[in-house]
Amino acid sequence: MRIVLTPGALPRLEGAADFKRFSVAVDPILMDDLATATAAIGDMADEAHVWVRPDALRALSPLAGDAGWRTGLETMIGLAAKHGWTNARGEIRAHVEPLAAHPPVEVGAFRDAMRRFASGVCIVAAGQGAARCGMTVSAFTSVSAEPPMILVCLNRSAASHDCVTGAGTFSVNILSASQEEQAMLFAGQRGRHGADRFDADWLDLSGAPVLRTAHHALVCTAEAQHASGSHTVLIGRVIAARSGEDDGALLNYNGALRQGTWAA
Repeated sequence: MRIVLTPGALPRLEGAADFKRFSVAVDPILMDDLATATAAIGDMADEAHVWVRPDALRALSPLAGDAGWRTGLETMIGLAAKHGWTNARGEIRAHVEPLAAHPPVEVGAFRDAMRRFASGVCIVAAGQGAARCGMTVSAFTSVSAEPPMILVCLNRSAASHDCVTGAGTFSVNILSASQEEQAMLFAGQRGRHGADRFDADWLDLSGAPVLRTAHHALVCTAEAQHASGSHTVLIGRVIAARSGEDDGALLNYNGALRQGTWAA
């Protein structure tokens, strides 16, 4: 198994069921300050090794709930102890290796490719009264049906980012084909900000502001959030749903908003 550390992202565990190898792969950008880069998983042993906490492995492993995996981990720790690769705190020594660096794709090419993916347009909103906030997003998708869970990606430079990510409950309002003006308003294009953008079309549902005229709306409790690159990935558990207009959906394609309508 291998723990991978990259800038702006939580540690991830690769090959969780492979107990015959153990290492920590670090992005070259982080190699100059390994102590800080590895602090979430353990402590530096020397310039080339990290003492990794077993509880960090359990937290990172998608198989942590499996009895067979837990047995495999304990066996690996026992073998490591026999070779002197554990310390008095029970941490496991792992070799540090630089993560293979791939040349970055040109930003313009990446953005052009993503613009060609047609997506719906939503307003993510949170708060009550004068503390209401919201932002227009197009990075929204389902995660799970049982339990019902979704994720949205929020730009950390957006004025409403901290308000939304700091709320225990938030709504995702899927805009209908005729709601381009609402999308532009909550994208900060109309000179109004904060709670001033919420009018009589917004109601409170299960602790979050919901757009009554939206195509559909979901109310979610915040389940988890992860910083990744310039955005925060916010995962929500759906606790309420509301159907609204049925005249098609607003789409974002090739840098422009378009009406996605269809015949009944």
